[in-house]
Amino acid sequence: MLALPETLPVDRALSFKQIAIAILLSAILLILGTACQGPAGPDGKDSRLTDSLPPQIEWISPEPGVEVDSSLLIQVHAFDNIGVYRVSIYIAGFEYAGNLVDTAAGVFSILWESGNFPEGPYPLMARVWDESRQTGTTPVRIIQVNHP
Repeated sequence: MLALPETLPVDRALSFKQIAIAILLSAILLILGTACQGPAGPDGKDSRLTDSLPPQIEWISPEPGVEVDSSLLIQVHAFDNIGVYRVSIYIAGFEYAGNLVDTAAGVFSILWESGNFPEGPYPLMARVWDESRQTGTTPVRIIQVNHP
């Protein structure tokens, strides 16, 4: 059985003053940690932590039901009150392009080379993430691939 010393050695013992300071600092940190609401301001304007508005994304092109034989320009407009973090395009449920480059004023574009895809219908969808990692998605658009 392990024998414990009856008293701590003098160099290891905490004084009453050290214990009181530790308790006081713990109480202060607890109060500050629970009372702090972050910066005040409109939804998400002052801090990523207070961003309550999800990003939005909408189709520019293609139009629904369009037929494509070799390539198709896919464009979306994505925006957020704080900032857009990422935009991805999904074809048939798989991510075709991620981290698209903002070409101008929130317009994200990619050229889909559909020549290597079998003929048939393909669902397209786009998703945006904001700086707080909230997401927004477009409605699905069905594109028909027909090779000449």
